[in-house]
Amino acid sequence: MHQLELTGAIVPKARPRSTGKHHYLPAPYREWKSQAIAQLQRQSAPARMTGVRLDVLLKGKHSRRGDADNIIGSIMDALVQAQILANDNLATVSGLSIELQYNADPPTALITISPA
Repeated sequence: MHQLELTGAIVPKARPRSTGKHHYLPAPYREWKSQAIAQLQRQSAPARMTGVRLDVLLKGKHSRRGDADNIIGSIMDALVQAQILANDNLATVSGLSIELQYNADPPTALITISPA
């Protein structure tokens, strides 16, 4: 079992935008993901794990307006790009949970990765 922590509010996964020929993600999402990847890489975790279950606990003053699937999508994308997870498909992540413990504390996300 491995526990990781992301500090700060999670930015929900954004839909790609388009200018016709070029596709891009909104700047706030790109900035959050870059910071999240850096935070994750500084923590001790095996590389490219497979066959896992993710349990995400959001603590503190997170926005309650984001969709849960977009929140977890952001976290899983950061885990993959930080090379902690091999992929975010069902072969890699076979179990998943998300819980919000809303209060006035600064927002954090506690991520527990355990064997499936």
